[in-house]
Amino acid sequence: MFALYLALFAFVSCSDDEDPSENFTVTAISPESATVGTEITITGTNFPTDASRIVLKVGGAMATITNVSSTQIVATVPQGAVSGAVSVSVSGTAKMTSNEFTVLSELVNAKVENIFAPQTGGRGQPVGGPFTKFSFEAGEVTDSDTKWDIAFRGLTIAVNGGTITGTIDEPERNGNGGATIVEGIFSEVTSSQDITFAQDADGVFAIPTGSNNGWYNYNFMTNLVTAIPGRILVFRTHDGKVAKVEILSYYQNAPANPDGSADPSRYYTFNYVYNPNEGETSLQ
Repeated sequence: MFALYLALFAFVSCSDDEDPSENFTVTAISPESATVGTEITITGTNFPTDASRIVLKVGGAMATITNVSSTQIVATVPQGAVSGAVSVSVSGTAKMTSNEFTVLSELVNAKVENIFAPQTGGRGQPVGGPFTKFSFEAGEVTDSDTKWDIAFRGLTIAVNGGTITGTIDEPERNGNGGATIVEGIFSEVTSSQDITFAQDADGVFAIPTGSNNGWYNYNFMTNLVTAIPGRILVFRTHDGKVAKVEILSYYQNAPANPDGSADPSRYYTFNYVYNPNEGETSLQ
């Protein structure tokens, strides 16, 4: 009887010493994609409520835990994180989320000045000359025949998607680019999710040409071209990413009060936001 009592006492003592957090589970992570510095939440069961006992890694990089309960761990995506599994370790036991986490690149918010878009002809003569091609990924003018997104010549904007329009000297379309015009404030155009993109086609550009048809007005009395306020150009790039553009000026150095007869024209200045993440639609 004495031996039985000792065995029972030892079993109860061991049971009392067990830490329920050693049997923790990891069930989900939200969101499943985000940029560095973004707050994420891992849900599960039996997490220790002492954050110092938890080691959380995102794509191999140690994350700082900001809040913890028995069912949730809140942390920020750390510098150096790469897309991959999220692991939670407690007392040397590591468990992974069932879905991999995607570390997103930051959106590019930039301004481009004085992109020169000359043309030949006009005033009753056939318009020609090469288009000036621009890459959102590179953030600059490009000579590439394939890695360009939009192209400028005079007042015309082409996209790298669709087919040739029949215009003289236009670039070959070999991407899946598209465009549309959204009415609104630049900062309030936050997503391309519900946008339908048009492409260049025979006889027509996705961004319409002509005064008040697309992005500009032309005043023949003053010979002045002005961007129409509230018309935001939204683009799908040649490789399926998204960007938005607000054209600010058509004149060299973007004068506040351009003189249509004196200031050099065909110089584009514009703001843009580019989302470099495949499959993402956010523009803010």
